[in-house]
Amino acid sequence: MMSWREIGVRVRLIVGVALIAMGLALPAVAQSDQVSLNIPPQELASALAALAEQANVQVLYASELAGSRLTKGVVGTMSPEEGVRQVLEGTGLEYVFTDTRTVTLQKAPAPAALAAQAEAPGVSISPVKQKPVKVPEIVVKEVRERDDAKTYVAEESSVATRTDTPIKDVPQSIQVITRKVIEEQRTFRLQNSLESVSGINAADSSASLYENLIIRGFAATDRSYFRNGLIDPFAQFTASDTYNIRRIEVLKGPAAVLYGQGDPGGVINLVTTKPLADAAYSANTTIGNFNFYRSELDATGPLNASKTVLYRLNVAGQRANSFIDFANRDLAAIAPSVTWLLGTRTTLTVDADYMRRWSNDPYGLPAQGTVWGNINGNIPRNRSVTLGDHGSLNRTSYRIGYDLTHQFNDQWSIRNVYRHSIVEDDRNTLFVTPDSLDADQRTLNRTQLLQPAVARRHAHSMVTNVVGHLRMFDMDHTLLTGVEFRQEKTDQFVFTGDLAPTLDLFAPNYSLLPVPAVGGVFQGQFQGDNKTAAFYLQDQITILPSLKFMGGLRFDYVHQSTQSAFESHSSDNHAVSPRLGLVYQPIEPLSLYTSWTKGFQPSSPATRNGNGTGDLFKPERSTQYEIGMKTFLMDNRLSATLAWFHLTRENLVTPNPDPALSALGFSVQTGEQRSQGIELDVTAQMTPGWNVIAGYAYTDAEVTKDTDTALLNRRLPNVPYNKFTIWSTYHFQEGPLKGFGVGGGLFAYSSRTASLSGNPIDMPAYVRADAALYYNHALEQGNWLGAKGFNVALNIKNLLDQRYVATSYNGSQFFFYGEPLTVLGTVGLRF
Repeated sequence: MMSWREIGVRVRLIVGVALIAMGLALPAVAQSDQVSLNIPPQELASALAALAEQANVQVLYASELAGSRLTKGVVGTMSPEEGVRQVLEGTGLEYVFTDTRTVTLQKAPAPAALAAQAEAPGVSISPVKQKPVKVPEIVVKEVRERDDAKTYVAEESSVATRTDTPIKDVPQSIQVITRKVIEEQRTFRLQNSLESVSGINAADSSASLYENLIIRGFAATDRSYFRNGLIDPFAQFTASDTYNIRRIEVLKGPAAVLYGQGDPGGVINLVTTKPLADAAYSANTTIGNFNFYRSELDATGPLNASKTVLYRLNVAGQRANSFIDFANRDLAAIAPSVTWLLGTRTTLTVDADYMRRWSNDPYGLPAQGTVWGNINGNIPRNRSVTLGDHGSLNRTSYRIGYDLTHQFNDQWSIRNVYRHSIVEDDRNTLFVTPDSLDADQRTLNRTQLLQPAVARRHAHSMVTNVVGHLRMFDMDHTLLTGVEFRQEKTDQFVFTGDLAPTLDLFAPNYSLLPVPAVGGVFQGQFQGDNKTAAFYLQDQITILPSLKFMGGLRFDYVHQSTQSAFESHSSDNHAVSPRLGLVYQPIEPLSLYTSWTKGFQPSSPATRNGNGTGDLFKPERSTQYEIGMKTFLMDNRLSATLAWFHLTRENLVTPNPDPALSALGFSVQTGEQRSQGIELDVTAQMTPGWNVIAGYAYTDAEVTKDTDTALLNRRLPNVPYNKFTIWSTYHFQEGPLKGFGVGGGLFAYSSRTASLSGNPIDMPAYVRADAALYYNHALEQGNWLGAKGFNVALNIKNLLDQRYVATSYNGSQFFFYGEPLTVLGTVGLRF
């Protein structure tokens, strides 16, 4: 176990080496900003898309401005501004650069008007900086799609407001992991992609089939995961893959005002890739140690000459083991989508995805030999507690839905979104979980579980939003009204449990057959249904140019029912969830904010209160107070959020203090837990080619009320007091090393407690170092491959091959080692 002093020495050593390397490697920042353009004469709309891609600028304009206009095109090497000027020459449009990489188009004034201004006494004509034109949604989506693949910094997010609101105007902490971060870190699992976000910790192995995360000290259950703004209740059980993810948005704190029942820590929204108007294709293959093989394909473009029907297709296939024996990570996935531009103001997107995972889920190792010493030595990192080749835990998910958007005018729009999801566990799924360790500290007792039939869950989710921009009482309002209907249903889930053969952790025998599932020690079956109907209202008010208010309310009705082999239960709950927030911007780049939010989570109707009246438990409630500061500097190339929060979770169900009633399964509703702390998140493009993402969190999460007095003031599981992460890449922009890049990062965690039950066990602190090398090369037109470029990357995780315990299994006293030295090599082509 390393002391903090030893950790500090290692951190200083690694940082020192990194700074010396970067000091030697970084050239002076290029002063010229020349780009090579090759845009032939064509329709203006397609030429502007090509210009944005080749010049790496955002081009914002109302779609009707392009119309049927044509451009003479532009060929040659020049500044981005000169390229814009030549593309617009003769089109009747003019441009305004709102920052170094964003240009807004508008109609040029009539010549007569210009002449009149010129002749007016004392009047001179000069360029006027104007606010960006309100852009139809389809144009905005295309611009953001391009940015997420090229920058670490996100300026806007819809997760907090269901509107396209700048992050600096939202009085709540939001972090976004863009596609560029995902690709440069080469992360395929959600928990790996989110490691760079402050306040998020894992409660499961990266080789697991489950997505068990902790946000601001509290577990994220199936209520915390969303996809394109709709709840994705099965994401936790299928380990979301990043193959078709454009960005990951994290809203911290209770989010019931827009998303209804959920966990207090926050919500995670996955935004998938969307069809684009210009054809583009890419493919890459990744290989690595532990027999890792993966291929991905991404194709998009128009399906007709007028570019009103667009498509996108993402495909991924993976064949992989892991550093844990038998814990394979095989995957097959495909996600098609089609967008139909029904007019200048109406867009319909239909998308689907299929994902199949073949797995043998790991379930952790005992404390003796991982966190503590063992008389037989340390348990090997690759040790598996599964049934070997006899076990399996395979899952398949299906999703299909649509997104219909209509812009009535420049002020009002409506959006209707629907998705149907299915997840299945294979028939005859068989797995084991560890139970206890014998006194010899090597014989592990295990329990096996067999599902003799397919376990299937269904979900329907529909949201309709109306957004309006209006002016009342000399104040600008962005008004959101919405309704949501959802249902999650579990078909009959049958299982049989029994004691599994014991396992010698230091001389395992995986040839032992599972216990025949005849009667079993326990049997069960379960059906469940959860229905929600909700209405919400939100108003964002610009009281003064520097003072903005946000307020909202949501009304929820939730019906739950459960049925087992012996009994059935149902409950009906109502909840009102408010949010209030204020943002003050004393200067343009700085936002000071404060907010108050509440959330709720209905208790299971099967929970028994034992008070003799049959009353159901009230829903859990959560309350958060947050104050913070946000800033966007360097032409919005640097974003930083500093937040302090105080979050309380109340009405927790705990065992009845009467031992006799507790033994019968009765509970009381007196529990309370509290989390508070400080978080700092920074993303930046320091110079062209140099990107940074960093985060720090101090989290104090503990039990504040419980019927078991021994639990009072005990820390919540898997939550470190301190977490610090930094990741940075630099891509050389010129000179003999042009096209090459280097990257690396540090991920540091202080000690964490393993579980609330049993004797306290602390997992030691650790620091992990990662590294990466890149090479990107643009190919000349007419090459034999027909490709635009190719890229090569080498990603190394746990560079120093440190042996450390990463987490306890879902808050238990069984533990997972962190990955040892892991190397991934990727080769890709762009067309």
